[in-house]
Amino acid sequence: MARARRPCHAPIQEPTGKFTLNPPPAKPARRRVAKHSRARKLFAWLWRNAEPLAWAATLGALACSLWFSPRTQLTHITVQGVPSEAHATVEQTLRSQLRAPVALSDAPRQLERTLQQVDWIQLAEWRAAGIGKAQLYITPRTPDVLIETANSSRIFADPTGFLFAPPNQDAKPLSGRIRLGQDYPPPQRGDVLNGEMRRAFTILQTVHRRADVRNPRALVSKTQGVRLWVEIQRGAEPPATLQIRFGDASALETQLQTLARVLDTPFDRLSQWEYVDISTPNAEVVKPRRAPSGGES
Repeated sequence: MARARRPCHAPIQEPTGKFTLNPPPAKPARRRVAKHSRARKLFAWLWRNAEPLAWAATLGALACSLWFSPRTQLTHITVQGVPSEAHATVEQTLRSQLRAPVALSDAPRQLERTLQQVDWIQLAEWRAAGIGKAQLYITPRTPDVLIETANSSRIFADPTGFLFAPPNQDAKPLSGRIRLGQDYPPPQRGDVLNGEMRRAFTILQTVHRRADVRNPRALVSKTQGVRLWVEIQRGAEPPATLQIRFGDASALETQLQTLARVLDTPFDRLSQWEYVDISTPNAEVVKPRRAPSGGES
C-alpha cells in the first residue's frame, strides 16, 4: 500500500541570491471541547434554581388547596326578597350561572351583576353567611305608576320613571294610572319616561301626596294632550270627580301651582265643576256641571 506523499515546497530565491526552503507554518491544532449532554445541563439548571422552584411548588400546592377547600367554595346560597311569582325564574337564573368549582371570592359578585340585569330588580347585594355560604338580598322595584296602552298591555314605572314588568302583573300602583291614547306609541321595558308621559307621571306623583285625593288617573294623547281625573273627598261628603286639562303640559311647573290652587278650592264650589282647563298658565277656564234635568228653575 502506497504511503501518502508529503507536499513539496518550491525553493525561494532571495534578493541576495540565496535560496531558502521553508515550509509554511503549520495550522494550530483544534482543541476538543467536551460536550455536555442536555440532561446534564438540565440537572445543573435545576440545581442552581432549586430554592425558587421549591417555593413555587409550595405556593402552587397551597393555592390549589385553598381553591378546592370548602372554606373558599360557595356551597350554599340563600336568596331573600324575591316575590313568590319569581322564585322559579330566579332559581333558574342562579343555576345557569353557577359552575363548579364556585369560588367564594367572585361568584356572589357575578350573581349580583346577573340579577341586576333583570328589569324588575332594583338592587341585588350579597353578604357572607358562614363557611361556604352566602345570602343574596333582592330589592324589587316599586310599582309607582301603571301605564296601560291602547291594546290593554300593562307596564309599570318605578319612582324614577324606569319602565319594567313586575312578576305580579296585578300589582297596585302607588301614585296612579296613565292611559295612553290610540295615537300614542307604547313604551318599552327598560326605557325611562319622557315627553308627555313624563309630565303625566310627575302630575300623578304630585296629587298622590294630597290626603283628599282618591283614585288619580291620567290620559296621554297626541291630540288631547294630558288630562287628569281625581276624586276629591273631604269629611263625610260623597267624593266629587274633577277633570283637569293640561294641554301638552309644557309649562308644567306653573301648571302644578295652578293645580294646587284649584284643588284647594272649597268643596261646595269644586263639586259643581265638570272640568278646569289650565292649559294656559294663569288663565284657567272652568266649566260648571250641567244642572240635573227636572230640577226647579
